[in-house]
Amino acid sequence: MKVQHFLGGIENLGPVAVEKRVFVEPWEAQLFAVHTTMMGTGIWAWPDLRVLAEGMNPLDYFKYRYYIKWLGGMCKFLTSKNYISEKELEERTRHFLENPDAPLPNAGDNDVTGRVIDYFYTGANPYRDVAVAPLFKVGDTVRVKDMPPAVHTRLPGYLRTKVGVIDTVYKGAYLYADNVPTDGICTAQPVYLVKFKTRDLWSDIPDKGDVLYNDCFEVYLEAA
Repeated sequence: MKVQHFLGGIENLGPVAVEKRVFVEPWEAQLFAVHTTMMGTGIWAWPDLRVLAEGMNPLDYFKYRYYIKWLGGMCKFLTSKNYISEKELEERTRHFLENPDAPLPNAGDNDVTGRVIDYFYTGANPYRDVAVAPLFKVGDTVRVKDMPPAVHTRLPGYLRTKVGVIDTVYKGAYLYADNVPTDGICTAQPVYLVKFKTRDLWSDIPDKGDVLYNDCFEVYLEAA
């Protein structure tokens, strides 16, 4: 994960604040509904949201609350794809700020509603039915690469350069996203469950024989 997403905490930034409420303010639930509609109609996916949020300046990332980052990413996406112009977005924002009790648009679409409900039940499947030849097998010792910086990664920072053992080779190939800037996971590829000894990850904690498991895309691994 990038610096701002490391949930283990970061020096000099204080403890991690955990908000237990799903939605703190009513508009956040409405924003989630818009996000879900966009997902259900297929115009964007989780990687789009994560890339837009993680592309922020880290100082801005720490400044804003969770759903404010969503709002910024969604607005940027919708204007860049010409679903709405920046001028229209600014005009509508000004209108509702000046008229907070103004009625919201309520034009339903049964087809869209059906697709969104179907998405809730099926989700997005990362599995791809393509022929692959995994580089590693169960029991192989592997090292996690120190991947170059990217807008988005699925690799926890504390695993970089660490050595583990392949525990499971998942059947088939998996794709994270093929249309967002990532560090090599835009191609369908094998995924492995890798077992690490915690003493090899954090040498300053007592060794109690604990292990940590992490799913890794093949591009993140090399023979050790």
